Amino acid sequence: MKVTGFTDIIKKSPFGPIRAHMLVSKASVDELINFIESAIDLNWNEAVKSRKVISDLENQADTLKAETRGLLTKSLFLAVPREDILDLIKLADDIPNTVKDISGLMIGRRMEIPDKICSSFLHFAKEAAVISEAVSEAVNYIDELFQFSFGGNAAIKMQQLLKKLDSLENKNDQTEINLRAELFAIEKDLPPVNVIFLYDIINKIGEISDRAEQVGHRISLIASR
Repeated sequence: MKVTGFTDIIKKSPFGPIRAHMLVSKASVDELINFIESAIDLNWNEAVKSRKVISDLENQADTLKAETRGLLTKSLFLAVPREDILDLIKLADDIPNTVKDISGLMIGRRMEIPDKICSSFLHFAKEAAVISEAVSEAVNYIDELFQFSFGGNAAIKMQQLLKKLDSLENKNDQTEINLRAELFAIEKDLPPVNVIFLYDIINKIGEISDRAEQVGHRISLIASR
């Protein structure tokens, strides 16, 4: 009978699927930009294709989430509490789920972005993609962080990334405020139902940025315990 040793445990570490999950999440946010650009151009055929890509990526994220949870058996020795890792993967999984929700809502209603806010709307979404990319980079340091108990070069890079994330998120918050103000200025000229859904989409894009920042800080919190 084969004896399970530390090498086997390392191979079964849940951090591999977590890294893969974040890459999938980043890809879904990147595809959301393509989707929004197609929607702005009223190119719904391309938007449908992007929606399919987003849906496939969300399914991949679900598979990786399940794989991570499957590796967190109570008998597996881990340097951090099982609940912390479960919380981390739950936060990370909100990203592709939200992207799928946005694309589904927009394509279901064939939502048209008003010309006067198209530029600001796309800029807001692209900022969310940049934040997602930054946290994806942070996840790459997760093994090294735990290996050295949040010390060494990885810790320095992680702290730099957290500062960057906070700065990007603050900037994105201001962009959201400006975008809402632009929409408010023209909402009287739009169908009320359309306005409601536009605000909802803006809120969901903001949630992507919020979740990405939270993932970065959760990694830092777990590694420092």
